[in-house]
Amino acid sequence: MSNRTFACLNCRKLQRKPQAIAAFACPSCRSDCIRVHWKLRVPAPRKRRKWDRFWAQYLLERRTIALFHDGQLNDEVYLPLLNRRLIPSA
Repeated sequence: MSNRTFACLNCRKLQRKPQAIAAFACPSCRSDCIRVHWKLRVPAPRKRRKWDRFWAQYLLERRTIALFHDGQLNDEVYLPLLNRRLIPSA
């Protein structure tokens, strides 16, 4: 079975866990970790600027996907980080 990356944004740590795990709490700070899409390469936590830019964009794209699936966005949307285009059904 393959592993997925989970990231704790509070303490800037990455963890590799089995993909069957739906949620994971950080062993250091006990906050919920975010499960990262398997095709994405997460910047190293010590590279603060890249880390902050990546997470700002990733979280924005996840919110955009949620809004799209809730029917709040009616236009075509392109997500550059995930390289994904969302097209509303006619």
